[in-house]
Amino acid sequence: MSVLARTARTAASLCSGLAVLAVLAYGVLLLSGYRAVAVYSGSMRPALGIGSLAIVKPTPAAQVKVGDVITFTDPYVPGKLVTHRIVQIVERPGRPLAYRTKGDANPAVDPWAIELPGKVGRLAFHVPYAGYALVYMRTVEVRMALIGLSGTFLLVGTLRWIWRRPARPPLGKPA
Repeated sequence: MSVLARTARTAASLCSGLAVLAVLAYGVLLLSGYRAVAVYSGSMRPALGIGSLAIVKPTPAAQVKVGDVITFTDPYVPGKLVTHRIVQIVERPGRPLAYRTKGDANPAVDPWAIELPGKVGRLAFHVPYAGYALVYMRTVEVRMALIGLSGTFLLVGTLRWIWRRPARPPLGKPA
C-alpha cells in the first residue's frame, strides 16, 4: 500500500471518527436536557461570535440573574430566538418580573422588557463556528447530499461484499 493511500485511509478514518464523536456528544447533550442554538448575528460579540453554537440549559426564570446570557423568543418576531444578556430585572407590583436584555456589542438596551415563561434557556457554554454546521444541516441541499453519500457508501460496501473473492483453500489440501 502506498504512502498516499495509507495517508488517505488514515485521514478518512479520523474524519469519520470525529464525525461520529460529534454526533454522539450532540445526542448526549440533547438527552441531558440541553438545547443547541446557532448564533446568527454579532450582537453578542466578543462573548459569542457569528456562527457559534450556543448550548443552553432550560432554567427556571426565577433563577436567572443580571449578567446571565439567556435565549428567549423575540417579542416582535414569533419563532425567532434571541440570545442576549440580562442587564436589569424590573419589579412590577402585582405583575411578574420583567427582564431588560442587551447584546454585548449593541450600543443600547433592547427595546423591550420581557416576561419570561416558566423556563428559559441559560447559556451553559458555546462552541465557536459549530453553529454553521447546524444551520447548513437544515438546508435541503445538504440533507440530500448526505442521503446520497450514505446511499453510495452502502451500495459500494454491498457490491464489494458480493464481488469479493472466495477464500482459497490452503495449498496441499483438497478443496
